[in-house]
Amino acid sequence: MVAKLLLLCCWLFLPQLWATTNLTLYGYHSSPPFVINAEAETGLNYDLVRALQLQLGGQYQLQYKFLPRHQLNARLDAGEPTIVLWANPAWFTNKVRPYLWSTVLFSDRDVFVSHREFSGDLTQLDNLAGSTLGAIRGYSYPGVNELVQQRRVTRLDAESDKENLARLLERNVDHVVITRSSFLYYGRQQHYLGKLRIVGEPYPAYKRQLLLTQDYQSLLSAFDKAIEELPKQEFWTARLELYGLKSQ
Repeated sequence: MVAKLLLLCCWLFLPQLWATTNLTLYGYHSSPPFVINAEAETGLNYDLVRALQLQLGGQYQLQYKFLPRHQLNARLDAGEPTIVLWANPAWFTNKVRPYLWSTVLFSDRDVFVSHREFSGDLTQLDNLAGSTLGAIRGYSYPGVNELVQQRRVTRLDAESDKENLARLLERNVDHVVITRSSFLYYGRQQHYLGKLRIVGEPYPAYKRQLLLTQDYQSLLSAFDKAIEELPKQEFWTARLELYGLKSQ
């Protein structure tokens, strides 16, 4: 009788031991190189999830979901369990339940881009005075925020870098702020080739990491180990090379 009970317990609980943990990784970048074609699932967001899946193996089943920044902010504010791609501690804070941060994926920076004919430079934020700046809705830009509040700069928000660059080509804005990684992708496209240039890099470079809420504290070491192995992974290094990027 005891043996039968032991077998029954094993039958009931072993599937739980073998169960796969399903994890959703949220991305809020919708522009290349992070998302190139959402329907075809091409871009760095999808590549990173696949690369991490290769490293983590079958214990975790990863899936990717896009959330605009303002919706992601609302999710975090509501205290929902969340893992975010390409984040940085300077952009996300929680004093009550501080976020967890993975090891670094790669470095990036925000830059200002203008028409090739623009003869000035934006190495100093004050040089933006009197201009209209294309920015991404929900994003905060230190220094620019204050200029906008002082009505020295007009900020025109868009949902994507592509929309901002279209406005720049049509001269509906004077400059746009965009991540360097995104501009490296767009700048090589025929539609933009030779028409735009980086005119200022006033912001310091920053590290792109994974943000994890405290709900995933037990998973942080697994993600760190996976990220540390990515520079040795042929798939990941090939994808980064395609976008002109390098691992940290």
